[in-house]
This record gives sequence, C-alpha cells and structure tokens, in this order.
Amino acid sequence: MSVWLHHPQLHSCLGPDLASAARRVIAGQLPDADSFPVHERGQQLPYLGAQPNLPLQQRLHAALDPIQHATGSLAGHLLIVASSGLDIAGFEQLTRTRGHFKPEYSTPLHRMAAQLEQHYGFAASLTLNTACSSAANALLYGSRLLADYTGVVVLAFEPRSLLIQQGFAALELTSSSGQYRPFHDQRDGLILGDACAAVLLSTQQQDSHCQLLGGYSACDTSSVTGTREDGSHIHMVSEHALANAGLTVKDIDLIKLHGTATRANDEAEAAGSRHWLQHASPPAFCVLKPWLGHNLGACGLSEILLLHACLEQGHLPLCGNDASASDTLLPLARHSHWPHAHTRLLANFFGFGGNNACLILHSQRRKEPA
Repeated sequence: MSVWLHHPQLHSCLGPDLASAARRVIAGQLPDADSFPVHERGQQLPYLGAQPNLPLQQRLHAALDPIQHATGSLAGHLLIVASSGLDIAGFEQLTRTRGHFKPEYSTPLHRMAAQLEQHYGFAASLTLNTACSSAANALLYGSRLLADYTGVVVLAFEPRSLLIQQGFAALELTSSSGQYRPFHDQRDGLILGDACAAVLLSTQQQDSHCQLLGGYSACDTSSVTGTREDGSHIHMVSEHALANAGLTVKDIDLIKLHGTATRANDEAEAAGSRHWLQHASPPAFCVLKPWLGHNLGACGLSEILLLHACLEQGHLPLCGNDASASDTLLPLARHSHWPHAHTRLLANFFGFGGNNACLILHSQRRKEPA
C-alpha cells in the first residue's frame, strides 16, 4: 500500500491547529479541562472542549478550506465523513430553544456530507459511523477507494453533545477525579474531548512524512457492547493488520494504544497486547487521550495526526502520570525523547459494539528536535 497523508488539520482542546497542539505536547502542557453537569446527580465532571469554541459548520470549513487551497480544486476527490456523534449538538440547541424536537431539526451525517460535497465540488461523499473506530475505518476505506479518485479527503469530528456527556456519565465511564490515567491501577474512567480533524490521502509522497502501510478492522460479535476481555479479538485484529501491511511483530517500533482508562477496555487491550512484551526488543507503548481527551469517532485521525507531528520532531507524547511499571497493566513509555528517524507504528482504535481496528503507519522525522 502506498498511501500518504497530506495537509493534516486538527482543531482540539490543545488549540486551533495541529502545530499549536504539537507545541503544547512537546512543552508538556496538558490541556485545561472545563466541566459539564450530570443532571441526575448534581455532579460536575471534566470535559476537554476545543479551543477556541466555534460552531460546528465553521470548524468543518476551517478544516477543509486549507486542503482545497493546497490542491487548487477538490473536483475528482472523494469525501469521507467519520463521526459517532452526528450533529447532535445542533439539534440539542434547537430543542432547548423551541422546547420540543421534530425529526426535521436533525442534520444526519449523510446530509451534512452531501452539503459539503456540493460546496467543495467533491466527486462523491460517504459517511462512516462505527463508534470510536470511525475515523480509523475511514482511513482504511479511503486507502482502498483511492484508485478510483484523484484523492480522498477524510474529515472526522466529534462535537460537544449533552446526550453523549449524560450517557457516558450514566454508565459511570467518565472520570470524576479529572485524572486521565490509562492502564493505571487507580484509573477511574475517560474524559470526553471535542475535536475536528481532516487529511488528504494520496498515492504521491511529495512533501508528506507519514505513510499508511495497511491495517485491518473487524467486529467482535461476542457481545452487544464490547469486545472479549481476554483480548483474543484485539490480538487477532493486530495480526491481520501486520499481515495486510506485509510486516511482522519485529518491524514495529511503537504501539499507540487506545487507552480509554475504563475498566473493561483497558483490561481487554492489555490482554491483547501483552504478547508484544515477549519479544527480545518489544516496541514502546504510548497513549494520546490524556492530551486530547477521548474524541470518540474522531480519535482515529486526531490521535494519528498529533502523534506523527510529535514524532517528526523527535518527541514521544507521555501519559502524564507518574505511575511505576508495577502500577500499570502495560509498561507505558517514560521518556519523551524519540531518536528514531523512521518509526513503524501500530495504532489501536476500539469502538463500542466491538468494532476493533488497527492501523500500521510509517512516520519519518522531518528535522532534528529543537
């Protein structure tokens, strides 16, 4: 597979663009959390909102406009829109304003994609909603469909939503401490994060330093909500991803874990990842959610873009906690210096309902770290 990632865009809790986000990570500046109220309990839980706070349509155009400017025209390109939240926030506001809800108030994902297709002149558009693996699956589908188009633009977003906030709080999956501690023995859940990301896929390398080598996605049907806690399905998906990329376990330098910091997800991912530790030179493990929050359907793109932006400057994002190896289910990296000029990484994304995806990427360092 020869698919290169061009013109990456990211708007997140770390700032309005990818460069700002990478600078904050390299400087060790974790995002400042705001909060949302839990209606049933009168409790405030942490939330990582995008900075600055912009209307969704403005954010989508801010992500696509630079790509259109760089290419000159998006005619002949395919648009893939990935999200698990649709535009819930938009019709939540209408419901509050009007005191009731009607179906025509909603903006389904396909309608939003069609509007963007018409505005930018895309050849076609499609949508993907496979929970937290949505954007990862969009990259896989985009790479397979690339031969039929001039290029493929993947747009992934997850806006603030009262429905999603209250739902995660009701399931007691959201951290009450405000400490995002994936795989830690004292972890108490995830922190939701707002993000919008976009990238152009092309068969031409040009000035890109990030290549998608392959990947694999499958749905674990053993449960309605999650995946096998013994990690067997996760292990299987990673093996198929390696085979699809033409690599073996010895070729992987770094694993980007999904790392939700919830009990079942972390235990399943740890069980499905411990086999890496049996090798003489196991890869390093890192997590991105302490920096971005859990971006749900957008995390498959937001985390990859931020990780690559840091790696190409010789920096590995750290978890942000001081847990020793004995306190964690997996030994997370503890040193931010990343000296490798070339990094082959495997990235995990596991969705509600058992939709699991692994991507294999090659990240090249652009310059010596500052």
